[in-house]
Amino acid sequence: MPRGVFRGARFRKLKLLTTCAVVSMASAAFAAETNQVVAQVTPPAAGQMDDRAILLQRLQQFEQRLNQLEGRGGMPASPVPPAPSANLDTQAILDRLNAIDERLMSLETNVVLSEPKTIVREVERYVDPNGVEYDQPAPDRRPVLTYERQRVFRRQSIGEEIEDALAAEGASGVEIGVSSVTTVQGAVKTAGQNDEGDGHVFGVTQADITFLAQSAALNTSFFADVVAIGGPGPDGEIQGLTLLNSQGARLSNNRLQMREAWIRTEFFNQTFAVTIGQVDLTNYFDRNAVANDETFAFISDALVNNQVLGLANNGLGIAAVWDPKRNFNFKLGVQQSEDDPNNPVATSLSNSLFSLAEFEYIATPFGLPEGHYRVWGRLDNSTGQDRTAWGVSVDQKITPTATLFGRYGNGDVGGTRVHFFSGGIGFQSPFAINPLDAWGIGYAQTEIVDGPNQKLAEAFYNLYLTDALRLSFMLQYVYDTSVGATYVLPGTRFAVSF
Repeated sequence: MPRGVFRGARFRKLKLLTTCAVVSMASAAFAAETNQVVAQVTPPAAGQMDDRAILLQRLQQFEQRLNQLEGRGGMPASPVPPAPSANLDTQAILDRLNAIDERLMSLETNVVLSEPKTIVREVERYVDPNGVEYDQPAPDRRPVLTYERQRVFRRQSIGEEIEDALAAEGASGVEIGVSSVTTVQGAVKTAGQNDEGDGHVFGVTQADITFLAQSAALNTSFFADVVAIGGPGPDGEIQGLTLLNSQGARLSNNRLQMREAWIRTEFFNQTFAVTIGQVDLTNYFDRNAVANDETFAFISDALVNNQVLGLANNGLGIAAVWDPKRNFNFKLGVQQSEDDPNNPVATSLSNSLFSLAEFEYIATPFGLPEGHYRVWGRLDNSTGQDRTAWGVSVDQKITPTATLFGRYGNGDVGGTRVHFFSGGIGFQSPFAINPLDAWGIGYAQTEIVDGPNQKLAEAFYNLYLTDALRLSFMLQYVYDTSVGATYVLPGTRFAVSF
């Protein structure tokens, strides 16, 4: 930025002893430059004393003006200098000039003058019985609030100006995100007759490209997630009641596919939001602060979602959320979800239709930190008959860095009655190696009435490497009567996101 931005008026040269001090002021501020002074001390004459008094007065005016400019620029206020004394010697005046020069250079370096902006400000006026407005109160005047527009120049730091420009560019464009998750798991049979998968190593790689466009003025956003997933997971050989790797849940292997594509609009001061398109209803229902993300936390599907929820794939749907910005919210969702989207059997939107409703309450019971308590219900006709289910999802902090969680579900899934429950605890720093690490232990049990059951336990540790890189270690234990064996599965997961 040119140095002349803050210079306003050029003042005349003054002779002080044999010292020349040139102080200039141009456009909106000023600058003072004093390099070298050759001082020769001689007794001041009467005219020189007048010049000294004028110079001292101008110095005080410049310092006051600098204080105003620094305040507008959001810079720390400099200490108010003492009023210049007529007895200041040459060195003291030169020190004052040098201080002014340093402050001016700081202004020129760090502060810019923005474009003129129109702001709306709330002001209080006072109206008399005749309807005339005044700025000052009086016994017969009543106060009223009104709004007025002002056109102002606002001084900003260069950093603020850059941040504003980037924010404006981001708001008017499309944000693209790229992520990849690679998981390697091994399987060791510890009991049972079935040797399927024993001693084998499995690997799954998933890559996502996301697109996000937002309109702040319309409170509307568009989101799309294109995903490709491939590789043999343990569920191909150990076919139990639930998935041992939830990355493949509601997705088809070795295919490029659209996971989500929807538009979201908010109404009524952003208290009511509607999302329509290809949606993932698990992002709205049965959420949990600890056990809800297979790329970051538990990888077992029984510790990611309630197994009674029953959703098979992400189809066309709509989700409505009413959030009054208090300690509760309510959600409704409708979606078509088929067991095999590659071979659809639904001939209209009336078939394979899932309807869900959930109420969430946020509380701090017994003096504990924040906890979330959710109750949901489901109705679907995917088998040709109406089926129902219900469940709860709870996460409650017991300390700011330790959280208990639990789920319960009971309902008809695919024509069979299922009971499900899970629980565990998650930890963060200081119960971790690094401040941004996280880890947890969980247990889940899935039971089919008059049928097989599965008991599963998992521990994970998520190691923070950088903002874009994370490395996780997992250990799973599963006993499944439908498989007829017990397995231990150690694994590791590497996640990259930009």
